[in-house]
Amino acid sequence: MTIHTYMTHRQSIRNLRSAFTLVEILIVLFLVGIVALPFTRMFSFGIQGSNETLEHIFAYNLAREKIEEVRSLPFELVISDFENFRGVYRDRGNDFAEACSSKEGFEKIFSDIVTNERLKIDPDRETCLRIQTYYKKAFRRECEIYPDEAGSFRRVMEVDDKFDTAVPPRLKKVSVRIYDKHSHRIAEVVTLVGLHQ
Repeated sequence: MTIHTYMTHRQSIRNLRSAFTLVEILIVLFLVGIVALPFTRMFSFGIQGSNETLEHIFAYNLAREKIEEVRSLPFELVISDFENFRGVYRDRGNDFAEACSSKEGFEKIFSDIVTNERLKIDPDRETCLRIQTYYKKAFRRECEIYPDEAGSFRRVMEVDDKFDTAVPPRLKKVSVRIYDKHSHRIAEVVTLVGLHQ
């Protein structure tokens, strides 16, 4: 074997070794990808779960805030949002006719959560301006402007004044429900408000 042949043979073996190294690297990367895939999904589910948890916490805080506001009212002023706010939808056309006439129709679209974003968009702007007016009458204070993140929620309060069978009734059952942007109920807080003498 000549020196030239030996060197050529040696160089081809070296090239073959680097080709095996590249194939080995690709195989290892493929195996690492297969092993890492479940962990990637686990992290994405974890992040999604954290976001849902934060959404639920935010929703429950909105409901609790409303309950605390109701507890500060005189007993006779504790009434449902339907009774307080159905006038918001009067004279607004056929799109709002059901919300003005039936409790079920009202609860499908109503929310007392006013945000700056909603104040910029028609027909939400008109609705929000009317809510602010009615809010002052119903709760004896200005309507709070919430951050835009709260705009994806709807908050509706229902008061059952026939809960107490005593005459005159001394208890009212107050339910505050929070709905997400898909109209799924994600939070509900219920309490009893009593007549104090």
